[in-house]
Amino acid sequence: MIGVVVWSSGSREKAIIWCEDQATLAYLQGTANFAGPGEWPQPGDLVELETRTVGNLRHALNVTMLSEKSCLQLPRILADSQQQPSRPALRVVAHQDAVPSGSVASSTRRPATTYARPRSGAAR
Repeated sequence: MIGVVVWSSGSREKAIIWCEDQATLAYLQGTANFAGPGEWPQPGDLVELETRTVGNLRHALNVTMLSEKSCLQLPRILADSQQQPSRPALRVVAHQDAVPSGSVASSTRRPATTYARPRSGAAR
């Protein structure tokens, strides 16, 4: 599988990798799981890896470097991205009036908004 390093700490020998399958992020820990020559992977590096999930944690194994510094702007892009969308993904288009407790609901409910038929000048 291919992934991109999104966070890294060389001194701690830890990294977090976003994987192409877009499942849970993979956690790389220790040089034993980093099979590539050279320095510890940095954010923006493109890597190839295998994963194994143990409990709730997805581990990155046999990580090798495909391309260093492929996306140097990745940490800035992630930091600048909005936490929530500017508009809600869902919106209320209609709702039904709540029935007060203790009262009996009628079998027919009227919509919250009603359609008013345009009137012509003729009386009906």
